[in-house]
Amino acid sequence: MLLHARSLVVLTALLALPLHDAAAHPRLLKAAPAADSRTAVAPKEISLTFNEPLTLALSRITLTDATQRVIMLDTLRAGLDDAKTLVAQVTGALAPGRYTIKWQAAGADGHPMRGELTFVLDPAAAPAGASAARTHRQHGDVHTVGAGTKEGRKSPLRS
Repeated sequence: MLLHARSLVVLTALLALPLHDAAAHPRLLKAAPAADSRTAVAPKEISLTFNEPLTLALSRITLTDATQRVIMLDTLRAGLDDAKTLVAQVTGALAPGRYTIKWQAAGADGHPMRGELTFVLDPAAAPAGASAARTHRQHGDVHTVGAGTKEGRKSPLRS
């Protein structure tokens, strides 16, 4: 009976411990170009900032046009003094139209997350920063996380 009581105390103590590290996965916080933005000037780089430091070797960014043609990007790198940001220079030419940025990001736990966002290159667009809508999709159901921003629930990639 004493062993059962000790086991119950240990189990209760373990359940009381925070599980924040076990449930953590990268979540996109900021993108440049911004999701659903319209820009008059083609971006020279893509920058994605997440809520936690990333494992660069397990992270990726791809850029495609409306016909799903892949636009060339330079080697993916971490942001300057910022392990939470992925940066890739755009080396391919961009014509006016809609573009999709697809990303994969993995944090310290090694579980990669995926998401995507779109932007439009429109020479007639207002200057950058005038866009009101900023949304992106991350695998899973979509829900609102901030003013005009949408993000999906965490969903690890399956290999």
